[in-house]
Amino acid sequence: MPDRICAVAVDAATFAIDKLYTYILPAALQEGAQVGCRVLVPFGRASKRAEGIILAFRDDASRERLKAVDAVLDDEPVLSAAQIRLAVWMRERLYCTFYDCIRVILPTGLWLKRNDTYTLCVEDANALEALKAEGFGRLLAAFEEQPSRTLDEIRQLLGGRTPAGQLDALCRRGILVYDSKITQRTQDKTEQMYHLALDPQEALARETRARRSAVRQDVIACLADGQAMSKQELQYMTGVSDGILRTMVKNSILETFAEERMRVPDYSDVSLEPPKSLTVAQQQVYEGLRAQLMQSQSSVALLHGVTGSGKTQIYLNLIDDVLAEGQSAIVLVPEIGLTPQFIRVFAQRFGGEVTVLHSALSAGERYDSWKKIRAGAARVVIGTRSAVFAPVKNLGLLVIDEEQDGAYQSDQSPRYHARDVARFIAHQQGALLLLGSATPSVESYYYAQQGRYALFHLPERFGSGGLPQVTIADMRGLSRKGLTGSIGPILREEIAHNLAQGEQTILFLNRRGNSRVIGCTMCGWVPECPSCSTTMTYHSVNGRAMCHYCGASIKVQEFCPSCGSAHLFLENPGTQRVEQELHELFPEARVLRMDADTTSTKNAHTQLLQTFGEGQADILLGTQMVTKGLDFERVTLVGVLDADQSLYAQDFRARERTFSLITQVVGRAGRREAQGRAIIQTFSPEHPVILTAARQDYAAFYEQELESRRAMQCPPIRELLLLSASGEQEQDVLAALLRLKTRLAGLMEGQFADFKYPVLGPAAASIVRIAGRYRYHLTIRCPDNKRRRQLIAGVMREFAADRRNRGVHLFANLNPDTM
Repeated sequence: MPDRICAVAVDAATFAIDKLYTYILPAALQEGAQVGCRVLVPFGRASKRAEGIILAFRDDASRERLKAVDAVLDDEPVLSAAQIRLAVWMRERLYCTFYDCIRVILPTGLWLKRNDTYTLCVEDANALEALKAEGFGRLLAAFEEQPSRTLDEIRQLLGGRTPAGQLDALCRRGILVYDSKITQRTQDKTEQMYHLALDPQEALARETRARRSAVRQDVIACLADGQAMSKQELQYMTGVSDGILRTMVKNSILETFAEERMRVPDYSDVSLEPPKSLTVAQQQVYEGLRAQLMQSQSSVALLHGVTGSGKTQIYLNLIDDVLAEGQSAIVLVPEIGLTPQFIRVFAQRFGGEVTVLHSALSAGERYDSWKKIRAGAARVVIGTRSAVFAPVKNLGLLVIDEEQDGAYQSDQSPRYHARDVARFIAHQQGALLLLGSATPSVESYYYAQQGRYALFHLPERFGSGGLPQVTIADMRGLSRKGLTGSIGPILREEIAHNLAQGEQTILFLNRRGNSRVIGCTMCGWVPECPSCSTTMTYHSVNGRAMCHYCGASIKVQEFCPSCGSAHLFLENPGTQRVEQELHELFPEARVLRMDADTTSTKNAHTQLLQTFGEGQADILLGTQMVTKGLDFERVTLVGVLDADQSLYAQDFRARERTFSLITQVVGRAGRREAQGRAIIQTFSPEHPVILTAARQDYAAFYEQELESRRAMQCPPIRELLLLSASGEQEQDVLAALLRLKTRLAGLMEGQFADFKYPVLGPAAASIVRIAGRYRYHLTIRCPDNKRRRQLIAGVMREFAADRRNRGVHLFANLNPDTM
């Protein structure tokens, strides 16, 4: 069998040099090697082993000077042809490498870990002295106590520095020998199983003749039905020891084997519930969407339904249709905190067909979910953003619930939006993409108005529950009356009424920590992060001020560290401070706090929501986690403590985000027969966003917001492309962006004269310094087309290759959720 030529995407390739690299696939490795299989290849001048993945075979490539593939890591492809097309599409539009896209598509359990080892092969003292004289002395000192060192050990012995150039030089000269062992990070979980190697009667007869212990006969009796049992089960049933089991295997009475165990919940035993009857409005929407679903080609639909209108029941009915056609469905939710309620509803309908994918699962659990989905054993996938990449078989429906939520935008490379990826996947597989929301993104609603999406409405709540009565509580001037707490008099009275009636309350505050700021009233000192240009947040649990960007913290004493004054103030309270205030105002109330601090442990979301749902708490206080998707029968009051918090941010989505948050959290009240009430505390009671959110009037908000977007030339009128740079030296970052701006202007005057748009900036990011790195960006308002992709990809590669930009990192961000 002749050697073949394959095109490989290599993990070690940076964006500046990213392409498909050509390698020879030796005949000895060709059996089982397919497109989509991972390989180990020599890469770079030193030919270090790197992870790669075969994306194509080439018959017409030249074999001259080609390196050979070292090893094939998979017996079957880990990427399908459809996933490869998706990776190529993402790379072209998101300005990242092939492997950036491949990594986000595959589960972390499949990623590889490497252990690089260097062994010193020279023992001659004179030769070593000569090498030290050449400048290798510090590196060679790392091998004095033992001849072999891992790369991590070398880095540690040299104070955190990695002398890659010197290591490569010594390897080329044969002084050091390099070896790399690469293994998969997460292995399959298996359990040792036992079954009889003989007929049960014969096994018992042998044990009786040999006068063996009764426990051995008990083991045979347990396995007499021909089924296998685990070691744990056998030991529980019979009390057999490990030694006896080993002896019985050695004597050919038993056989043992490893059986894989999935690390994900199995919903096969959940009691199934029949479908609920739909209202007339729900039935009309369902029939319209079902017609879209049964089309032979893909389509996109937007379901705009007010909070509590019963969108989930429509999702369930559509999934019934999908499963009946032998297809699969993916349902995305924005927050991990929403998955417990969603999973319960979907498991009660579809049982063992359901599995989950989200970041709160361990690497092993995600890996097992991925395998279960890939095998077709689970056809209904519930998850957060990354679940859009689930390898379902024969996709028929892809639902994005709360599609407007910023959590669907990734802030790490590749900086994809799940909605855009879902649209591509649905188009490729001929599926229906259904976007659901009570407050659709302005972009999605605009496309629906333009006819690009089918539009469906659910204007009323399901059942007899109406929209809550909303009161706008003006907080201006209260401090002059001595009312300085976070709970205003109107909201305080309503909470007291709810407690007296035995009803529940949800309070929303989009902050964490005990206080936004702690400071000194005498000298004005506030704790600032030493690495980020932002103040720190005080947390009363440990008495420390913490940075929520880089994690730095300092101990807060009772005296000002600057002037020694004891007059420290706390203002802009966070959830911890509000919780304390609630305990002071309502000592008898049972308060639950739900924010990033209280939900950091595994299953914390589920436990908190279960506690509240069972009526074991009166007040649920939380951040954005309590604004969407929650449905509790006894919640009749919702309070928005600081409606203005995000309204005036320097971000073109600030008004939309504020409207959505208020509308969503207000919709948590009065979900059944009881009349709900909502109190919106604000310092801007006449602001149009506050007024339209209080009325739940999305149409009026949309018209106002679209006019503003048109004036600013922001999405959906024009796409917004940010070229963001970061570096440790502020002047270096600014100089690099100014050179980039000049280069863009020159190209738009010449080679790209057909793509000419203003380049704005450099401008500082909303937080200009994070983790010791300064961040600035250029902004281009322009359409998305092939010319833009060619221009931006080209200048980014030039930027990376320019030695003047060393230490400055550049990335592109399309329509970012924040600036």
